Amino acid sequence: MPLPLILGAVAIAAGGWGVKKGFDAKADFSRAKSITTEAQSTFEEGREELEAVRRIVQQRLESLGKEKAFLYERGLIPFVDYFQKIKNIDFHDPNIASGLRLAVNAADMLEVQEIALRMVDVLQGGAAALGSGALAGLAAFGGVGALATASTGAAISGLAGAAATNATLAWFGGGSLAAGGMGMAGGAAVLGGIVAGPVLAVGGMVMASKAAKAVEDAQANLAKAAAAVEEMKTAEVAARTIQRRAEEMADVLEKLEDCFMPALVDLRALVAEATDYATYDAAERQLVMRCAALAKTVKNVLEAPLFDADGAVTRESRRAVQEARDFVAKLASM
Repeated sequence: MPLPLILGAVAIAAGGWGVKKGFDAKADFSRAKSITTEAQSTFEEGREELEAVRRIVQQRLESLGKEKAFLYERGLIPFVDYFQKIKNIDFHDPNIASGLRLAVNAADMLEVQEIALRMVDVLQGGAAALGSGALAGLAAFGGVGALATASTGAAISGLAGAAATNATLAWFGGGSLAAGGMGMAGGAAVLGGIVAGPVLAVGGMVMASKAAKAVEDAQANLAKAAAAVEEMKTAEVAARTIQRRAEEMADVLEKLEDCFMPALVDLRALVAEATDYATYDAAERQLVMRCAALAKTVKNVLEAPLFDADGAVTRESRRAVQEARDFVAKLASM
């Protein structure tokens, strides 16, 4: 075959191959775009589900925080004021029901007094003045524990900033999920790293090379999105565990409030009449010890941290809830 014909045939074949590569590249880019869309959708669905759970948990924490603030302000602080006025209290009084006598001692009352006095400064503007971040912090860490976490005695509202420094806790204060809530460090990078697909403006061979890389990158990011969703599911489980414990604490605090607040009214009336325990009759002594035991139990629940620095629900909170339930049941039987 003459050389010009051979060259012509080669040119035609090369042109055909280039066209084929161009079509292949277009198909690859289309596939890369489809994978990218799937990755984005996968990530967004997981993020939205976790965000919905975060909002619910935030609401539960704020609700628990309100209950705690109320019991500090209207329960423990007034109790300490009344109790300190009573002289000659006998914590070993044999005339008191053994369940109450064994439930509280002088050391317990010193702890209640210390915590109440420290919370006076925290609640200077009243419980109603606390913001949502402060309430969530109060629910999560308790009063004195919260102050220690914030490393300041100035205002509990500083808790939001302190908690936000820990990626595990950031989202509880309303922090962005993309900022790294619940182990999702750099979660936004998953979306940012997804290949959108290069513009098809080059020749067949170069285009095919970039198209293949686009598919490879898109598949890698789909895997990253799937991994992020698994992390978010783990975060959801942890969040719902915290939600349940918050609800348990709120429930038992409400039961304690139903017992504590009426007893405080009676204690206030008693102290207004007489302040010497030695002059009290059996019923009045029983009232004093009942209030003291309730104050101790309320304090234990209020101060128990709900979760630790790793976001795990604490054994301390579980123990405080169970002991409070047992005490309320015991009071009902007296």
